[in-house]
Amino acid sequence: MKKNNPQNFQNSDLRVALVTESLWSMGGANRVLETFAKMYPQVDIYALFGDPRSLSKELQKHNIFFSSLNRRPFIKQLYRYTYYLWPLHIEKFDLSQYDLVISSSSSVAFGVVTPMSCKHIAYIHSPMRYLWDLKKLGSESFSGIKGTIRDFLLVFIRLWEVSASSRPDVLITNSEFVSKRIQKYWGRKPDGVLTPPIHYYEGVINERMKKNGDKYIVAGAPFEFNKKGEFLLECIKDTNIVLKLIGSGSKEPKLRRKYAKYKNIQFLGRISDEEKWNVLSKASAFVMPGIEDYGIFPVEAMSAGTPVLAYKAGGILENLVEGVNGYFFTEWKKENFNIGLKKVLDEKWNYKNVSESVRKNNNTEDMFKKKFMEY
Repeated sequence: MKKNNPQNFQNSDLRVALVTESLWSMGGANRVLETFAKMYPQVDIYALFGDPRSLSKELQKHNIFFSSLNRRPFIKQLYRYTYYLWPLHIEKFDLSQYDLVISSSSSVAFGVVTPMSCKHIAYIHSPMRYLWDLKKLGSESFSGIKGTIRDFLLVFIRLWEVSASSRPDVLITNSEFVSKRIQKYWGRKPDGVLTPPIHYYEGVINERMKKNGDKYIVAGAPFEFNKKGEFLLECIKDTNIVLKLIGSGSKEPKLRRKYAKYKNIQFLGRISDEEKWNVLSKASAFVMPGIEDYGIFPVEAMSAGTPVLAYKAGGILENLVEGVNGYFFTEWKKENFNIGLKKVLDEKWNYKNVSESVRKNNNTEDMFKKKFMEY
């Protein structure tokens, strides 16, 4: 493929649009969106739904346009149940005035329709998760007639997704794991893999604090179907291990109601970056019980010198090296998880080596920008 001169795509006169699905919070995908917005200060942002008040000051600087889905009553609570309308509404965005469109896609944003004269670069966090290999995990709460209707609708969304995958001019994925999924299910080989920008821990790694301070483990927002939060809480609830949960998600209210009564389980909710680093840097371990497309949270934890216990699947395979910065467990069984956790907690870690194991990849925001411009 012939490459464009990168300077052409940094021209301040260039008309640029960012397209994504959800702008409810500053999770990992929207941190990437924020990086794109920094690269193109003149950019407009399009999303299916969201609330600008929950976004960073950087994103709030830009014009943000939402689909008509965002005007529906109680959309924040119910938007996941409108998934069968997402392809229709992503195609409704009028992008005819733009020279460059960058879609940051976790489900359908890559399927936006762009004019012939426009370059469309799609950055794929994941194909729609519950369409393909994670379908069983995403179907656990649907049964009977609801399950039948859902499966029927998903057939048509699969057809749409495969068809729409040919629309981007350039297709980049955030991990080798996602790249392999796209090749298998879309039949298209991505143009490259570009890991998300990581904000590494900037403080001092206090080995004495980790060894002698308050003992606890931490998890990052395990509140979606693929993140297996309920499995984690079932494993921890009757132990004397303190678990701190950072962040929020769709299943958080339900899990709070069920598990807040356990004194060793602490729901911290959304916290500042300063508080996040304080929690991660003092933790005995970070636990990731589900399947992540890349896994920014565990890499951040490692950068703070905190070893990780993770389920052996997904993007974490590209960063976790057993015995160096953590261990895997291989089955969603309490016994298997507990064996893995004991192994992590009993290990005599060199915390500075844990930190260096991920820093050597140099996946900083500046490096992300530089590599992206090469496309």
